[in-house]
Amino acid sequence: MGAQSAPRFHVPAGITIIGLGLLWGAGFPAIDVVVSELPPLGAAGIRYTVSGCIVLGYARATTDRLWPQTLREFLGILIVGGFMFGGYQAGLYMGTQHITGAAASVVATMSPVIAALVAVPILGESRGIPDVIGFCLGISGVLVLSQPSVGAASLSSTALGVGLVFLGTVLFAVGSVTIQLFDEGLPMEALQGWAMVVGATLLFCGGFLRGEPIPDVQSLSPVALASLLYITLIAGAGGYLLYFRLVRQVGATETTLVAYVEPVAATLVSVLFLNQTISTTTVIGFFVIATGFSLVSRATMRQAIASFRATDSSTHRDSTVRGGGD
Repeated sequence: MGAQSAPRFHVPAGITIIGLGLLWGAGFPAIDVVVSELPPLGAAGIRYTVSGCIVLGYARATTDRLWPQTLREFLGILIVGGFMFGGYQAGLYMGTQHITGAAASVVATMSPVIAALVAVPILGESRGIPDVIGFCLGISGVLVLSQPSVGAASLSSTALGVGLVFLGTVLFAVGSVTIQLFDEGLPMEALQGWAMVVGATLLFCGGFLRGEPIPDVQSLSPVALASLLYITLIAGAGGYLLYFRLVRQVGATETTLVAYVEPVAATLVSVLFLNQTISTTTVIGFFVIATGFSLVSRATMRQAIASFRATDSSTHRDSTVRGGGD
């Protein structure tokens, strides 16, 4: 009678994507706490300096190549670092000074919608009427969140915050599409790690140009320090390591569905731990943007559901065979 291997514990892909959404979603209210005590760009720079070093260490231990070798790979790092970590995080952190983390997470949900639009001129993709309607719904949701005052002499603080986060989200979407033109053989872990370091450098430079004081971590309250550690180690490094695993399991396209979970997690954390009241406009804005996101990503959602079922079913059968029978 042959030896039987113990069955391997398997986490379904759907559970994994919910876990990632919870990790990243909880990071939005944590940013809310951090920027109340630290300069925004400096705080973001600290986060991605530490997270980038951890991810690079992971890349060195688990991949066959750490250093970029071609011009296209260097350009890819600069694009991801400049747009997705530098530009997006700058808009997010500065915007969160004016709106809640929950509201910021809803605005960030626009990223796949904007990416679909940007892909038309950059990648030559075509879009139909449902995509146009979805984009218009998404923009309407952002306008609901910004609460524009007709005839006001200046932008309200809420509109300014929503505008900054939306600008950062546009930069993230542009970067996520443009990188597809420069994607070569550099492992994803190495690309993301170097891009985090590039983004952190740009954030520190931006903070210097804005005249931000040097972040004084020692002066943080216990809650702010815990929040900084969370967004740096758990949502930052830990979240991206989970993201790498998820991409390998179901694919990068399907992983975009995490955008549905993030605002829910951000709202729950804001209510339960920060005692914040979620406004009606935030809820309405989320459902309007989610509807637009669903229209634009309808093919992705069908593909994701099919991939989840196929992946989970295949892994379950494989685990059963390895576990042995009678």
